[in-house]
Amino acid sequence: MAVLMPVLRATSFRAAFGFTAILVLALALVLSLLYARLEARLAAVEEARIWREAASLTRTYAQGGVKALAEAVTAQADTGQGLALHLTDRLGVYLAGNIKNFPAPEATQARGDGWFDMTAQDTAYRARLVAPDDDLVLLLGFDRRDMDASLAEIRWLFVLTLIGLTLLGVAGAALLARRNLARVAQMNRHLQPVMQGALETRLPVTGPGDEWSLMAGHINTMLARLEKLVGATREVSDNLAHDLRAPLTRLRMRLEALSEGAEDAQLDQLADAMGDVDALLRSFNALLALSRLESGTTKLARRPIDVGALMETLNDLFEAVFEAQDMRLVVDAEAVTDMTGNEALLSQALVNGLENVLAHGARAGSIVTLGVQDGGDAVTLSLADQGAGIAAANRARAVERFVRLDESRSGDGTGLGLSLISAICHHHGGTLTLDDNAPGLRLTLHIPKG
Repeated sequence: MAVLMPVLRATSFRAAFGFTAILVLALALVLSLLYARLEARLAAVEEARIWREAASLTRTYAQGGVKALAEAVTAQADTGQGLALHLTDRLGVYLAGNIKNFPAPEATQARGDGWFDMTAQDTAYRARLVAPDDDLVLLLGFDRRDMDASLAEIRWLFVLTLIGLTLLGVAGAALLARRNLARVAQMNRHLQPVMQGALETRLPVTGPGDEWSLMAGHINTMLARLEKLVGATREVSDNLAHDLRAPLTRLRMRLEALSEGAEDAQLDQLADAMGDVDALLRSFNALLALSRLESGTTKLARRPIDVGALMETLNDLFEAVFEAQDMRLVVDAEAVTDMTGNEALLSQALVNGLENVLAHGARAGSIVTLGVQDGGDAVTLSLADQGAGIAAANRARAVERFVRLDESRSGDGTGLGLSLISAICHHHGGTLTLDDNAPGLRLTLHIPKG
């Protein structure tokens, strides 16, 4: 049922099913009118035969009297033509015919046009009364069984036609919906790289200029425009970061030179200024590194990585820093083999994560865990803190450039830390997920081994 639900909810299925329903109802109306006309025609043919028989028997009575009429009724009853015959006098005395007793009232059903339906000797007839003169009454009728059987076959044929058309329409609607859903799924697959930042991706335009090709062309035009706008924005920011990095470096060197001969009262001010310059340089370096990764200009050079040694190195570098803030850094690493990648970039991603914890997730007495799990074809690197965490609604935005979630994680920052981690992860063909550590935040990097 779960497989059918997307098909049943598809607009194309509902539209095709609605059209099929309208067509079936219209056909049912036409077939009903045709059936009524056919039934009336068959009855008219049999009724005309009865009138002919009545005229013939009336002429026989006019020429030979009651005896001749009785003989003719008996002879006609013996022919086996499916006629009901019953001749009586005015007192109701049976004279001739294959119906011995006149049907009781409860066995007849008047039609209002002089004809009535009756049942006699377990057979259904349509009959009427004819009076050759005032002293005789002749009942004439025809066997309805053949006509009713033919009409029943026609009814079943009509019903089967409607059922077949309905099933054909539903099947066609389902096939159309599945085809459209397959096209949508295909477009989604082609657009997945766009969601990862590959704005140069384009949808294949195939088919004889149908609506799907038209929509794919419009989407490609939109992507081209979006790529141009985003590229221009990134180019401006990257050029700005690149152009400002050199002046800031020179400014820091001048501040260092001034600090050598400065008085004690000025040293603190110079130190604060150099700290601000260092922060700006780190932001510009992160921005340039992020741009190179996202633009694809930096090629991934894979080398064997000793993940366990990398974790121990990070533990040695940050253990004392976390202890200074009354926190504890723990490494929980499984043995990993056959891991390749850019060790410098992965190290930078984990360093950014640790610095992010120190800046935004610090809580006295908490434990920060660096974890490594071997998943066979991939390695899972995780960093879990016990800080304030990030609300689930904000986690998707947290990895965007320059996004700072002040409502959940206070403090200074550029909003590039998680963006750079995500870019490094995608550069290795992996994915970054943010989850609730209850309390705190868990960063998980799923990195393919090779």
